[in-house]
Amino acid sequence: MSEDTEMVQRGIGILTAALSWDPEDPAATEMFKESLKTLAKVDDMVSVSIAGGSPEQAELLRGVLPQVIRQVIEALAPDYTRLVLGMTIGFKSVADAYRHDVPSAHIEEILQTASLNLAGEDE
Repeated sequence: MSEDTEMVQRGIGILTAALSWDPEDPAATEMFKESLKTLAKVDDMVSVSIAGGSPEQAELLRGVLPQVIRQVIEALAPDYTRLVLGMTIGFKSVADAYRHDVPSAHIEEILQTASLNLAGEDE
């Protein structure tokens, strides 16, 4: 499974979890926010390719850039988490309204099918 597919499937998993999440419950909201943080992961290995400059400059940049990249990702993670949280709240509102209008709706099955379809496309 490609990393892109895995991240999309994680997103579908979060939407599935959101269907039973109560945004009015502070403990549930905090737990939900923590689960979103796993989406903004920082790999241990950051590869940097440098063209031009002296070998000394390239070596210096190879030593500094991975840490700078990690810091940028970590700095953006809270905004990213809030963005995904807002989108998830919106999805839950639409799903709840759909369930209200169509009591026989099987939203979890729709999401599961979407996730399985992604896995099938990736093979």
